Amino acid sequence: MLAYLISAYRDPEHLARLIKALDFNADFYVHIDANVDEAPFRAALPHKVKFVHRHAVNWGGWNQVAYQYELVKAAVSSGCNYSHLVCLSAQDYPLWSNSRIHAFFAEHAHEELMSGYNLTRGNSSIQRRKVTCVHPFRDLKWHNRWLRNKVIVASRTLLRYMGIRRPASVMLNGKRCDVFFGSDYWAITLACARWILTTFDGETALQRYFSTSFVPSEMCFQTIVFNSPFAAHALLHTGPYPGLSVLTPLHYIDYGTCIKELTTEDLPKLTERNKMFCRKVVTGKSDALAEAIDRLRTADEAAHSSAAND
Repeated sequence: MLAYLISAYRDPEHLARLIKALDFNADFYVHIDANVDEAPFRAALPHKVKFVHRHAVNWGGWNQVAYQYELVKAAVSSGCNYSHLVCLSAQDYPLWSNSRIHAFFAEHAHEELMSGYNLTRGNSSIQRRKVTCVHPFRDLKWHNRWLRNKVIVASRTLLRYMGIRRPASVMLNGKRCDVFFGSDYWAITLACARWILTTFDGETALQRYFSTSFVPSEMCFQTIVFNSPFAAHALLHTGPYPGLSVLTPLHYIDYGTCIKELTTEDLPKLTERNKMFCRKVVTGKSDALAEAIDRLRTADEAAHSSAAND
């Protein structure tokens, strides 16, 4: 059985479609950004969905870690013996049939589908600035987004010119450890999820360190996992910085200045890359693509059912 952990802030119609598509031997835990009205989501989603405590999310801020924690904690606290906890965005969509998805996780029952790049020892000084520079005020609850962004940039710039830097390492389990970087989207075993919660709860120094880092949701849990016994079963990337698309193990994402909203013209790439999920799929723009994917998933489901019966 799988637990899908889903973060949402827009497009409740697509989120309902995503959950319907994945609704096979699975539970769904959903975080709705506290900056938006949750009523349309509650109205659109089935009763089986479990909603977690809400946080006001500003991209790049600590509250992204806070909602990840809420989702993981809810799944672990349920008492269900999940094979994996699968972290998704509400704008994702499955490319594989449910039979194929579950077969994959059964074949990788003891593996952590979480990528990690060693930010401390890696070759990318730009990526390392996410932790060596102090990034305050990202969770300011100001409705004026323009002014909030100006305050964030000004404070970060001032601190940098004052020569305030931090080491590219963090105190963890009583010693200084390397920082690891990866994608927000991963799948981890239940045992690994329990380790993350226990470690996170007991490590206030780690929480303080990442609370003023840039996009800590791509580093906090990764740093815990890659400094743990579970690192041996996770996806460590060595050598030059490979880019975030490589560090996203299960998703096809077209990264650029922003993440591309996918349409039918992207379907050949989606089938070629052989990823389990894709992102972004948007109601009103990606409808034809979602319908085409549904047809492919139906054929894939039939093929896997036939193979299982042979």
